Amino acid sequence: MPIAIDPTLSVYALAARVADSAAMINHRRTMTLISYEIENAVLHDGARARIFAGFQKMSFFLPQVKRYQRLAQRAESVYVFGVPDVPVPNIPNVTYVTISPRDQLAKEWFLLADAPDYASILATEELTTWDDPDHERVFKGVWSFDENIVTIVQEWLTSLVDARPLGERKRDPKAQLVYMQRTTMRIASRLVKLSEQRTPQAVETAKELEFAMPRF
Repeated sequence: MPIAIDPTLSVYALAARVADSAAMINHRRTMTLISYEIENAVLHDGARARIFAGFQKMSFFLPQVKRYQRLAQRAESVYVFGVPDVPVPNIPNVTYVTISPRDQLAKEWFLLADAPDYASILATEELTTWDDPDHERVFKGVWSFDENIVTIVQEWLTSLVDARPLGERKRDPKAQLVYMQRTTMRIASRLVKLSEQRTPQAVETAKELEFAMPRF
């Protein structure tokens, strides 16, 4: 998608600036699990959300193609950001947004889902480099279910990609709570499995996930 993007634009900076009570995230494995849970709200729980996903480069997206084919069938629309280092397949309801390796967005891993009954955002900035081994890659980031934060970032990204504005919608806080409870149950199950592994990486991920879990 040929869009002129300001190289200084940052999803992480915007989200972090307005996220007063978001959980802080640092490790790639934690981010992967949280990303899956945001997607699971659409895939398994039925939230018809608009999705914005920043993969840094498209080669990082390729392993997720089958998952995003299913996600695109259930989402309102999906926008995937990345440096075009590999060809990507055409997927109905998925719009690719190409970025430059010099853009700030190329340093960021983010995932936002916005629906009337569900809102969540993971926004991070990498402190290491793409070339570092996956287990050594470190990020700083935030994860939040705050509808105001999600709306602010969603509207900004919607304008950036010149998409149809979602406009004013009636939020359903009770439905949002149900989604959060389902997310918490799945993460709790993950925590049990991680605690059984007893590796340093698993212990670190478990600690971070436990701290990041939504509180009611």
